Amino acid sequence: MIAELFVHPIVMPYHMTLLLLPPLCILVAIVYKTVRVRELSMLPKQAGILILYMLGGLFALGLGLWCIQEFMP
Repeated sequence: MIAELFVHPIVMPYHMTLLLLPPLCILVAIVYKTVRVRELSMLPKQAGILILYMLGGLFALGLGLWCIQEFMP
């Protein structure tokens, strides 16, 4: 059952967790833009732009944190 997942969670390799990021960004962008957009016909374009902003920002944040970890003494 679903309750078993709280007791015995699914073991996932570390590198596979990054594959969960794009679907999360897509869903958040669609829900957010559905509330914010004035005309529903503009939803795909606006959500697509927001998805790119979110993924680009997370990539830049990850790169910045990696640089701090690697190059700061």
